[in-house]
Amino acid sequence: MIKRYKWLVGVMVVTLATFSCKKDLLDIKPIDFVSDAAVFEDITLTNQFVNDIYGTLLSGFERRDFGYTEGWAAGFANLDMMTDDIEGHNDLPMNRVQEGDLNSNFSMGTQLWAANYTLIRKANTLIARIDGVPTTNTALRDRLKAETKFLRAFAYADLVKSFGGVPLIITEQNVNDDLEVPRNTYDECVAFIIKECDEAAEVLAPSYPDAELGRATKGAALALKARVLLYHASPLNNPSNVASRWDDAAKAAKAVMDMSPATYSLHPDYYRLFMDKAGNKEVIFAKKFGRPNRTHQSAWMLHMSFTPTGWGGWGAFHATQNLVDAFEMKTTGLRPDEAGSGYDPQNPYANRDTRLDKAMLMNGSAFKGITVETFQSADLNVFPDGNANGRTNGDRTKTGYGLRKFIDEKNMTADAVYQGGDNDWIFMRYAEVLLNYAEAKNEFSGPDGTVYDALDEVRQRGGLPLLTRNFTQTTLREKIRNERRVELCFEEHRVYDVRRWKTGMTYFNQPVYRMNVIKNTDGSITYTKMVLENRVYKETYNLFPIPQIERERNRKLTPNP
Repeated sequence: MIKRYKWLVGVMVVTLATFSCKKDLLDIKPIDFVSDAAVFEDITLTNQFVNDIYGTLLSGFERRDFGYTEGWAAGFANLDMMTDDIEGHNDLPMNRVQEGDLNSNFSMGTQLWAANYTLIRKANTLIARIDGVPTTNTALRDRLKAETKFLRAFAYADLVKSFGGVPLIITEQNVNDDLEVPRNTYDECVAFIIKECDEAAEVLAPSYPDAELGRATKGAALALKARVLLYHASPLNNPSNVASRWDDAAKAAKAVMDMSPATYSLHPDYYRLFMDKAGNKEVIFAKKFGRPNRTHQSAWMLHMSFTPTGWGGWGAFHATQNLVDAFEMKTTGLRPDEAGSGYDPQNPYANRDTRLDKAMLMNGSAFKGITVETFQSADLNVFPDGNANGRTNGDRTKTGYGLRKFIDEKNMTADAVYQGGDNDWIFMRYAEVLLNYAEAKNEFSGPDGTVYDALDEVRQRGGLPLLTRNFTQTTLREKIRNERRVELCFEEHRVYDVRRWKTGMTYFNQPVYRMNVIKNTDGSITYTKMVLENRVYKETYNLFPIPQIERERNRKLTPNP
């Protein structure tokens, strides 16, 4: 069976154009495809094929609601919109999940399944054939194979945290094979992922030059291993609380922390972390974007645009008051709802963790030379109509908050209209590794100095005080979980964290809140926390349903409960 790879059109056009004037016009080879045979006869083309596998990765900037067909709808669908952290645009599939309707036709699950198995199919082809590619550069050939093993492991990790055990397809398939493959167990999938990560880490370098940014490294393989082991140790997948699983996860995270020389460190600026590419030592693995050749529109859909004139603002992404309340006070290191925190409900954003202002926009935020105003006038009673510099309907903000994180001001016009982004989607970064270690180590052996140190390293970037060394395992567990919520907000961790902790009935089955902001006739501002809507969750939602379309294609796929 001959496969045709259209991603190589540009390569072939350049090659053929060199000789086109010397050959008979009728003797020109097709230039809209390259056969798989040719790809694996030339290491340069093989390298391009690996690049195409990287391009298959599904990032948080590219998820698409299948209910929309227009290109601008790409990016409506950050998976954290299924959580208590975000209220999204009215017609998204995540909104239906919030209302208690998660079924096997869930479009985001269908997309997630299809994208990852597309990557796996390409990876299986590469791994099956690359050893036969003729080249004197065997080091490059070995590296490309190791990168592809990592990418295949990454795709399986994405699948198992969403669906549980899935079919482990690890050989190249053709049309004559039995394509109806049953699900493997979760433990079998985890064992395979860990093996692939270990094998990749043996070959991959700790880092590459800036021109190679985006390629898998040894640290990426080790960080993925640590994340997968953490999920494996969590209550959803470890009901008997097998202690050795937590120990394995802690050791795997520590291996990344101990890489020598110090490969990773936290970026000094939480906002710039998501914009800066070269020299950013916090990024472990990211999907690359590069203007003018490649941009994403997700952030345009997710932010709340502000203009001093014209139509004002629009957004599909609104942080909830629930999330805002998780950001602690700088002076005390306590959440606003904790006794003695020092929180002033009529000056709610004063003396807060600095990550709050770097992650979202709120009343009074400075943004692109504009002071953000989310208030309504005292004589209006329908939130959020009447916002001072926004248009008069709920598209502006449903909660009183908009998105700053991921939004690079350099890509905005003078009147603050967003033009599309070129920043990378970060899949794994060093702060997550520190939090993974803290969680796993605390669960295995309780609080110790290394747990506090890892947490403090993350928290200090937000201007928070050092933790007192008097927590119990239980109270530190809650501190760690809250820190993950704050530090990793909007990065598609909470949608999985709450599920693996089996706390969905606590967090996702309750009301979410908004901040009602009123500008009084005397110019003063009144802040009132109010219920936005009630949310519904069921224990069966701890795993996504196997997509219906995939069960129709493969009768051996058993459903989740």
